[in-house]
Amino acid sequence: MRKLFCIIFLVISCVFTSFSQSNPMQYAAMYEGCVDDEESEIYGGTHGEYPNTLVDAVFPGGDVELSLFIYKNTEIQEVYSGELDADGNPLLVVGEVLVEFVIDRCGKPGRFRVVQSLTDEQDAEALRVMENLPIFKAATLDGYRVKSAYIAPVKFSKDHWIVKEPEPSYDDYYYY
Repeated sequence: MRKLFCIIFLVISCVFTSFSQSNPMQYAAMYEGCVDDEESEIYGGTHGEYPNTLVDAVFPGGDVELSLFIYKNTEIQEVYSGELDADGNPLLVVGEVLVEFVIDRCGKPGRFRVVQSLTDEQDAEALRVMENLPIFKAATLDGYRVKSAYIAPVKFSKDHWIVKEPEPSYDDYYYY
């Protein structure tokens, strides 16, 4: 009975895992050969109005996958705040960098700019992560593809830099 329960649990967890994983290139084929080099209105963000009938651009897998993409691709920056914790360890700068970007009519993200800054190093890291975004499904307005702007947070929440103990060398051991 336990084996049957374990097998059923394994199958169910594999099915849910496969549904939750998305293909970051799932929209690339939709716009193959697409070029959006014309100037046109940009909806949302700091660019202007956000009409009620606008259908947002979609990251492959949705907003949760976008958050996971940002989290998995962000490297913690070793930027000290100049303060120490109770144990005397230096504290890192924490917070979030807000990056605005535009999804064009071909689903390509571009025009990246920091709208809320932390430090130069963290701003650069946030821009690096955003510049690696895959192709989105473009936003639509009344059935036509349009450019839309997004503001996404890149969080830097690790407040302590973990100092690893040095690994023992052969000199630390005595052989008899």
